[in-house]
Order: sequence, then C-alpha cells, then structure tokens
Amino acid sequence: MNPVEQYEHDRDEQVRRNIGDAGLRCAAHEFTKHLVRTNYTKNFTWMGRPILQYPSDMFVMQELIWKIKPDVIIETGMAFGGTAVFYASVLEAIGKGVVVTVDIDPREENMAALVHGPLRGRISIIEGDSSTRRTKAFVVRSIREQLACNATVLACLDSNHTEDHVYKELCLYSPLVSVGSYLVVFDTAIEHHMTEQPADRPWGPGNNPMTAVARWLWEQRADQKFVRDLEVEKRALVTAAPHGWLKRIK
Repeated sequence: MNPVEQYEHDRDEQVRRNIGDAGLRCAAHEFTKHLVRTNYTKNFTWMGRPILQYPSDMFVMQELIWKIKPDVIIETGMAFGGTAVFYASVLEAIGKGVVVTVDIDPREENMAALVHGPLRGRISIIEGDSSTRRTKAFVVRSIREQLACNATVLACLDSNHTEDHVYKELCLYSPLVSVGSYLVVFDTAIEHHMTEQPADRPWGPGNNPMTAVARWLWEQRADQKFVRDLEVEKRALVTAAPHGWLKRIK
C-alpha cells in the first residue's frame, strides 16, 4: 500500500468507528444547533461569491466530484451562485464538465457574476421553477449532447425546501442521475434543527427536504435504485444534508 492508499484505508476505518460513536454524534448534533442559531453558513464565500453552505459539506462535495468526475452537475437553487462556482472550479481542475444551475428568480447581479466570471464556460443558468416538467425539459435540452453520450450526472437539490417541492424535484431529476453517482438533497437538517414553523418560510418541522426524501424513498422501495450513503454524512459530521446523500446503485 502506498502512503495515500494507507491514508485512505485508515480514514475509512476511522469513519466506520465514528458511525458507531454515540457521543460524537450527540456532540455534532449539539454543535450544529448552535451553527444554525448563529447563521454560520453566511460566514463564507467561494471566489468572491457567497456560498451559504457548511465547509464540511463542500469538502465532501469536492471529494464526490473528484471521484465521480461528472460530465454534468445539476443544481436547483442558485442563490448568489457560490455553489455553482465551487462545483465549476472542481470541474475545471478535472478538465471537463458543466454545471447547470436552476433558479426561479436568478437575480441580475448574480447572473452577471457567473456569465462574466472566469468559469463562465462551465456554467449554464436556467430560469424557472425547478419542480416543473417544463423547467426539466430546458435542463435536458441544455445537456442533450452529454446525455446522448451516456454522461455521468450528479444532482444537488437546494431550492424551495417544502416537502412537496423537493418531492417533485426528486421525481423529476433522479432519472437523470447516473449509476454510481449521487443525488444530494440539502437542508434535510431542517427536520432536526428547526424547532418551530418560521413566520417568513413555508417549510419547517414535518414539512421539509427530509420528509420529502423519506416519502420518495418509501415509494421507490420496490426498485431501490437509490440508497442513503451514511458514511458520507458521518465523515462530514456537521452537515446540512443528514440522510440526504443518496447514491444511485442501479
């Protein structure tokens, strides 16, 4: 075993031990509650764009992108464009791939930052409601050449966080995800860390991405094309996507 292989072996063994460490899980849960309370995700930018994600999640995402080397990354929910730029920067390092980012209201300033930014050749923006067939059709049209060549596709859902919206996204975009790749559903942590319905948001406890994932996986149980990858989330420890790292296995 060379040093890197030994490192990865030891890391994987450590992750497996961590999964069974109840004290560590409890500490991570309590720590995350404080991060949510203090809007920790607003602390960071990537290449000048607000990213609104936990650094631990982004480290795991770059690991997945580097390992899978996708031809296409579909992202719903562009926000400031930070995650699209992040994903595109990893694809740039790999030397292939495009990010298709979808948003119902991509603000002009955010669009301009991506369209005129250094990674503009790897980012495509689609304006529309990501939970509709019409918008999916635009996504498919934008990547038809890659799909015709059996592209490796990874998808990340991070737009409207209501159960119905995320459930519709799961139904629409899961067939595009390639075997061995991932469908990552962000903000499933709302179920654990939001104690009451916020006045300014339609989602909350009992109505969020985690309940959408549970509903969708239950309905897909006969085929079981996707499974939760718990080792991924336990390696992150602090994650906005508990039970939301879904790997396509067939």
